[in-house]
Amino acid sequence: MNLQVLKLHTVLELWYVVIPICIFIVFAAKYLENILMPLLGFLLGTFFAAPFFIEWMGKVEFFKELQEKLLQSSTAQLIFALIVGVLCGAVLYGIYKLFVFLAGFSVAGALGYYAVRLIVQGKDLGTVGQFDLNFLVPIGCGILLGTICGLIAARNSSKVLALISMIVASGLLAFSIVGWVYVWINRSPVDQVLKIFEDRLLVFSLTILWLVVLGLAISFNFRRRVKQTLSSNKSGRINQ
Repeated sequence: MNLQVLKLHTVLELWYVVIPICIFIVFAAKYLENILMPLLGFLLGTFFAAPFFIEWMGKVEFFKELQEKLLQSSTAQLIFALIVGVLCGAVLYGIYKLFVFLAGFSVAGALGYYAVRLIVQGKDLGTVGQFDLNFLVPIGCGILLGTICGLIAARNSSKVLALISMIVASGLLAFSIVGWVYVWINRSPVDQVLKIFEDRLLVFSLTILWLVVLGLAISFNFRRRVKQTLSSNKSGRINQ
């Protein structure tokens, strides 16, 4: 994957938007169930969907002129990214149950497919008609597992949504910290921040920081929720 397409330097340029939202999600996800999906949609739309849209415009003749205008102005790119972020937030807010199901289906389906593929690798399962079972079985298991996990995820949508939001927010927060440290130490322009992925030590630091922030977020949000559930159960028993 070409990371240049993502224009991740906008994460640093929009630090005044990214950092407050990410900190808010990381440490208060359990309070944000009603607005978590719009915030997640905004982050995904601004920093992931918008760059792909701009890249895609260059492949369609009708949008090439618009792409050229966007590429000529960083301000125009930021405005376009913010608009796409707001639109994605609004759309995902309307279909967030479907989004959670698709997220669970995609992750579990992919894991199931590759796990079964590794198991049957080197074995001859035969054929059914013209279809090779070595190809069909992993796909079938992936679809079945994906559907089951997708339905479970949709049933527990608030928890799954909180987890997905914390993964995205902690990743952007870790990237912001490592990115700004890299820019400050090397005195390099913000648009050169992707060079951190060329340094294994920086990639390792980014990954560790991401996991640490994510771990803190999960601990802070889900442990508090468990404690609140236990305390409410105890109070309910006392009242009885």
